[in-house]
Amino acid sequence: MIDLETVSQSKLTTYNRTIARWTRLSGSAGERSAAEYVATQLLRFGFETQILMHDAFISLPGKAELRITSPETRVLAAITHSMGISTAPAGLAGELVFAGKGTVEELERVGPGAFALIDGRATPQVAVNATTAGVAGLVCYAGRAPHEMCCSPVWGSPSAATLGALPNVVLVSVARADGEALRELCLAGRVEVRATAEVHTGWTKTPIVVGDLEPGHREAEDRFVMFSGHLDGWYLGAMDNGSANATMLEVARVLAPYRKRLRRGLRILFWSGHSHGRYSSSAWYADTHWLELNARCLVHVNIDSTGAVDADDFGTNSMPQTAGLARWAVRQVANAELDAHRLGRNSDQSFLGVGMPSILGAISRQADHSLGWWWHTPYDTLDKVDPARLVRDTKIFVLALERLLTDPVVPFDYAAAGSDLRESLEAIAKTGGSALDLSPAIAAASRLETLAGKLARAAAAADGGARAAAINACLHELGRILVPATYTAAGPYAHDPALETPFLPRLREVVRLAVLGPDSDAGRFLRVDLVRAHNAVADAAQRAAACVEACLAALAVGARAAARKRPASGGSRPTVRRARPPRRAASRGKRRRGRSA
Repeated sequence: MIDLETVSQSKLTTYNRTIARWTRLSGSAGERSAAEYVATQLLRFGFETQILMHDAFISLPGKAELRITSPETRVLAAITHSMGISTAPAGLAGELVFAGKGTVEELERVGPGAFALIDGRATPQVAVNATTAGVAGLVCYAGRAPHEMCCSPVWGSPSAATLGALPNVVLVSVARADGEALRELCLAGRVEVRATAEVHTGWTKTPIVVGDLEPGHREAEDRFVMFSGHLDGWYLGAMDNGSANATMLEVARVLAPYRKRLRRGLRILFWSGHSHGRYSSSAWYADTHWLELNARCLVHVNIDSTGAVDADDFGTNSMPQTAGLARWAVRQVANAELDAHRLGRNSDQSFLGVGMPSILGAISRQADHSLGWWWHTPYDTLDKVDPARLVRDTKIFVLALERLLTDPVVPFDYAAAGSDLRESLEAIAKTGGSALDLSPAIAAASRLETLAGKLARAAAAADGGARAAAINACLHELGRILVPATYTAAGPYAHDPALETPFLPRLREVVRLAVLGPDSDAGRFLRVDLVRAHNAVADAAQRAAACVEACLAALAVGARAAARKRPASGGSRPTVRRARPPRRAASRGKRRRGRSA
């Protein structure tokens, strides 16, 4: 095990302070300076490093103001949002109507041409609802200071097919105290406001820093672990995401001397476009490097906002197959329990279609489960990062990555994934009643759960060699089969919208089928979709079970062959020199800087 005391608080502080010197808006000179800095550090640690430049659809908010014109005259401090629309210089005037949490039904009662006052942050879903309802604008309120947000429901840069889904509404936000005062005015009578907003949206070049550390173990695989976090941010972003960027650099420094122990490569990526392009860089990378990621990337380890002051509540994104590793790492370092909840549509999760399991993200939170009142505000400054907690969180990432890179068998638990799939299907079937027969998918998931349990027992006894290689190949394939089928509706080659998406999204409408009735016209139309959705999930579970079964059979054949070759008694075993698998050309090359794509 790596000595965790090699994690340096002074180095972390230096990285954090340096990165937080720059305002890192996507595509800006400040972001490019930060990219050059982290690339230089990775080169010093021994990583093959490059900066990729790519086109991204970026939206940067400018000036905004909200003026109450009746029943009183007052100007409120306000911000506008990424992917909202601009007003004319004179602004846009209209009645302000309180619309609760901003559901479509609440917004439709506001009426066209009016502004809706929303209790909550500006989110893509609220922006979509407002566009659907036809209101002129939104005034949102949440937090001690208003939070900057990107309100696009389109994941990544829009395509010709998704461009029309962008919001068509003026978006402004105010602090909670001002919003509550506006709500009282609205409840007392008619309120008139005038909003002005500047939003600068268009295509620009943005950077991705890529660092590769090749494995040096004699049984090295032609696979790698992706470790990623966004470099862009709001204002100086000392915590979000400067502290996480510091952790990324320190993890790279600590792991680099252990290259000869690595069975898998480490690829570190610093994204742009997270904050201002709705994950445009990670989506571009997933699309452009899909074939290599599909063939070689085992898992996505994400990171965000580490080491905040008072952040002693542990919770993070995960999947059932990766949650055990995340919980173990937190127990080892912090002696605490981790809420390893299922990941959502956030945190540069652009790789679900590829079939890459995911683990971690932001791991330490405030007592209210938030990242802090200063998140996405000008107050995200260095005083919001606690050096001791930053060391603690960095150690957690070091431990988790060490195991992913060095364990003979990758520590994935597909028995847990099979159990979770079975239980989720059973819950849908129970809620939906007899509206749709899910028993074939449930049976396949149950079989997968049983077989994956046997695979886990085989993995526990594999300390390397051909057995470990066979199990790792199976685990890799299980991700490719199960993750797109259970976490996406769009499938392997596209991206679902940047809206909350449930597990098994294609089956989400089973409950509605039960309400409609299977004999109604609407129910019959919906049933067509749901039968196909069930087939996709059942087929994935069956193929995953067959993959595990084939692996177990191959392991049994190998064990019998080894037993036949073993001397009956005495003697020494012959020495077998294992050849290192050849690397793909894509993973080689000189260290380079500033390459554009």
